[in-house]
Parts: sequence; structure tokens; C-alpha cells
Amino acid sequence: ISRLRTYTDGDGVSTLVGSMGCPLRCGYCLNPNTCDGSSKSKSMTVDELYERVKRDNIYFLATSGGIVFGGGDPLLYSGFISEFINKYRFTKWKFYLESSLSVELDSLRDVINLIDCFYIDCKDMDRKRYELYTKGDYELFLKNLMFLRDNVSEDKIRIRLPKISGFHKSNEVELSYKKLKDMGFKYIE
Repeated sequence: ISRLRTYTDGDGVSTLVGSMGCPLRCGYCLNPNTCDGSSKSKSMTVDELYERVKRDNIYFLATSGGIVFGGGDPLLYSGFISEFINKYRFTKWKFYLESSLSVELDSLRDVINLIDCFYIDCKDMDRKRYELYTKGDYELFLKNLMFLRDNVSEDKIRIRLPKISGFHKSNEVELSYKKLKDMGFKYIE
């Protein structure tokens, strides 16, 4: 849990709730501790999580902020997220989710109508480069990305497209950017 983050994911002040585990094995992972066993993690119930994050309530309400579910990949815990939001929706907090979308579609369906904004970590829009870099399934990612596009308004989707040093060459990131634009995505970082 990382408190008092400002304008990094969504509006206002947010608290990041990081989850353990990720279906990808990216060549340059920013959070390897979520998968390699080097980080201490703590299991908690939705009520225990609420008790930990409610101290930031005044910041959330004053700035239109809230909770960011991140990771690893939080969609591995879509049932937990759904239960938390449904139980604590009365708080009027915003709920954000950062994901690689490399999970089964049912996990996305569990939360799609509960999240105020999705931050999608898109490594690359070229199948070969994506699979080489992430060791993941490009078709699964693409299917979930299209499902999100078709079921959520465009202002609730932010695509993050990194330029990975030593991996991307010349205009490869620009080609991915263009492909995402052509697919109808408006907000690409």
C-alpha cells in the first residue's frame, strides 16, 4: 500500500493497493518483487484493506481521488476488487485499475462496470515484439483490449505505451501508437 500519491493515476490524491503476481515475465519489469518472492506480502480481507486506506478519506474527497489497484496485475484478484468496491462504494471514492490485461476475460468482466478509469500497460502492438518481451499471449491481451474498448467509454481508458531502452528500435513505439489510435483509443501516454 502506497499512500498519498498525487495525480499519477487518476485525479487527485490516491492510494496504490499493489497485488502480488503477474501473468507476464517482462524483460524489464518495474515490479519484479511481485513475482520473484523477494517481497513480503500480506493477505487481507476487504474490511482489513478498508481499515488501512480509510485514513486517506479526507484527501480522496477533497481532491476527487481514491484507490488505485495495481500490481503485479490486480485482475488476478478481480473477485476481491469487485467485493471491495461493491461494499465500499458509499465512500464516493474513485476506483482506478492498472493492468496488462493478460488475464482471462472473466476477470475483466468482474470489474468492468466498477472502475472509474483503466490504466492499460501496453508493452507493444506488434505480436512478435510483445511475445518476445513479455513471454505473454498477445491474442489474449488484444482480445481483452478490444473488449474494454467496446464496453467502456473512451474517457475511462488510458493506454500506457513505454519506449523500452535496448528493446525498441527507431520508430517501433510510434508504430504501436498509430495502431492504437487507428483502433480508436484517444488517451495514449
